[in-house]
Amino acid sequence: MDTHDQAFRGQLIRSFLSEGVFHRARGSRVKCWLRERRRARFHDKPLTAPAKAVIVHKAFYREATQTTLLVTLTFLTLYLVVSLVKLLSQAASGEFPAHIVFLLLALELLKNLAMILPLTVFIGLLLTMARWYRDSEVTVLAACGIGLTRLLRPTMVWTGVVATVVAAIAFYLAPMAALLLHKIKLENTSAYTAGIIPGRFNHTRNGRAIFYVGRVGSSGRLHDIFVSRTQFGKGGVLIAKRGYEFKNRHTGARFLVLLNGRRYQGIPGQANYRILRYRTYALRIKRRPFTPVMTGLTRDEVPTLRLLRSSNPRAIAEWQWRLAQPLSLFILAPLALVFAYTDSRKGAFAPLFAAVLAYFSYANLLSIAHALLARGQEPAWLGLWWVHAVFAALAAAFFARRAAGKGLLPWGLFR
Repeated sequence: MDTHDQAFRGQLIRSFLSEGVFHRARGSRVKCWLRERRRARFHDKPLTAPAKAVIVHKAFYREATQTTLLVTLTFLTLYLVVSLVKLLSQAASGEFPAHIVFLLLALELLKNLAMILPLTVFIGLLLTMARWYRDSEVTVLAACGIGLTRLLRPTMVWTGVVATVVAAIAFYLAPMAALLLHKIKLENTSAYTAGIIPGRFNHTRNGRAIFYVGRVGSSGRLHDIFVSRTQFGKGGVLIAKRGYEFKNRHTGARFLVLLNGRRYQGIPGQANYRILRYRTYALRIKRRPFTPVMTGLTRDEVPTLRLLRSSNPRAIAEWQWRLAQPLSLFILAPLALVFAYTDSRKGAFAPLFAAVLAYFSYANLLSIAHALLARGQEPAWLGLWWVHAVFAALAAAFFARRAAGKGLLPWGLFR
C-alpha cells in the first residue's frame, strides 16, 4: 500500500471516529472509490480528481433519477385516480359521452404535467440527499474532499436536463393538450347526445326537450329513442328504433337523425292531432362554434408564440407563469440540498417541515403574483420576477451557510 493510500484510509478512519458513525451501506461510494484506486494502481495510473468526481456524479444521477421517477409515478397515480373519478362523475351526469373519458384523462394529465413535475423533482432530490445524510455518505464524501459545494454542480446539471423536459411540456405540449381538450369537449357536447344515459329519461340543457334512449351501441348508434319536445308553442313526441348524430361538412351544422319512427303532434282527440310515419327525421342541433379566443385571467390553451406577441396583461401573466415552471427547478434544487440535512441526534422533522413550508410559500407567492399581473394590478417588468429573486436569494444564503457548516439561521434554528 503506497503512502497516498495510507493517508486516504487514515483520513476516513479519523472522520468515522470524530462523527461516531461507521458506514456499512452496500454499494458505498467509499468502496467504489477504493475499487477504482486499485484498478488505477493495477494499470500503474494514479486516480485523478476528475475521475473521483465522476464516480460520485454517476451515483447521484442514478439515485436521483430513480427516486424522482418513483415519486413522480406515485403522484401521477394519485392524480389519475382523482381525475378519473371526476370525469366519470361528469360523464354519468351527461356532460360528455362516456367513450371519451380516457382520452380526456390523458389530455388532462398532459395539460397539468408541467405543474406536477417541479414538486416531484423537489421531493425526489430531497429524499435522495436525505438518504445520503442519513447513511453518512455526505460525511464520508466531505472527509474525502467532496463537500456540499462540489455536489451542487451535478445537481444543477441534472436539474437542467429535467428543466428542459418541463419547458417543452409547458411551452408546447400543455397548450396543445389544453386546446385539444377544449375542442374535444365542445365537439362531443350537444343539446341531445351529451346527456344521454341509457335507460333513463334525460333533459336537454335548454329544457325544451325530454328524451329517452334504450341503449347506445359500441359505434355510437342510438337505439329505442323517445323524444318529447316543444317547438313553436306546440308539443310533439318522436319515437324511433335507431338514430345517430350527423355533421354537415360544408356548413358545420349538426343533426340528430332518427330512423324508422313516428311523430305525434297535437292533443289526442282533437282535429289537428297528427301521426306521421317517417324513414328518416333530422333534428337540427344548435351548437356554439369553437373559437379559441383569450378570455378570463389565464388562457392555457393559447399557443406560446401568440402570448409573446400580445401586450395583454393576461397574456403576459400566462407567459411568465409558463416560464416559472422550468425556472423554479433551478431555485428548488439548491433548497433541496439545504433542507435534506438530517441530524440523528436532533431528528429530521424540522428540516423536512421547513422544506415543505418553503415550497408551498414559493408556489403560493407565484400564484398571487400571477393573479395580480393578470388583473393589471402589477407592472409587467415586475411580474413574477420578484418572487424568483426573493427565493433565489434565500436559496443562495441558506446554501452558503450550510456549506460552511452553519445553521440556516444565525440564531441556531434549523441546524
